[in-house]
Amino acid sequence: MQTTPPPQTIEFTRENIRMFPVYDKMVTEGKARFDGKGRLRYAHGAPVGKMMLVRVNKDGTPIYKEVASEWFDPDSPKAAAFVWP
Repeated sequence: MQTTPPPQTIEFTRENIRMFPVYDKMVTEGKARFDGKGRLRYAHGAPVGKMMLVRVNKDGTPIYKEVASEWFDPDSPKAAAFVWP
């Protein structure tokens, strides 16, 4: 039996957000939302990073962690000046 390996990185979309219940809950609660370009952002405007595969459990469940190439503090001047696209 051959199984396809899980993707190494995943970028959130409206279609795949339900694969990650923690982030889906954040969207539902208003702690994160999609901007006009379809990018998931925290409420203060910083983009949510991509999900990177860190390991695969013995049962085959992939485990992902968030990695961000850009980030800013919610109390920073960048957050205060952020304008939603």
